[in-house]
Amino acid sequence: MRRSLVLPIIFLIGLVLGAAAALSVPGLARPYLPEILAGKRVTIEGEVARKQREPNRLLLKVHTAHGDLLAAFTKKVADIDLLVEPGDVVTLDAAGYAPFLEDPAIARVRHREERPATAPAPPQ
Repeated sequence: MRRSLVLPIIFLIGLVLGAAAALSVPGLARPYLPEILAGKRVTIEGEVARKQREPNRLLLKVHTAHGDLLAAFTKKVADIDLLVEPGDVVTLDAAGYAPFLEDPAIARVRHREERPATAPAPPQ
């Protein structure tokens, strides 16, 4: 009777390991896969409306064409805090638009252009 239980137990272990791999591996392997295998990514561009620094993370409120979103960064917090300021236009790389994004990749940052000093009107 013990031999008859071995095969179902091995099957259940394989099923659990397969489900765990299917849930965790895509996020870990995506950076190393070709774009066609990694899944469709979208770029989201918007203006940083607000920046809030917390001890372990950085929050950016971004105005986009689809509406506002909140991007939370827990990796490279100090670097991103130094790079991005309110008023900058950021391009985020994400799996799709969502109101809350966790650690999206920053593809580009365009700093707001300084307003040119108004020149005095030419004499008439």
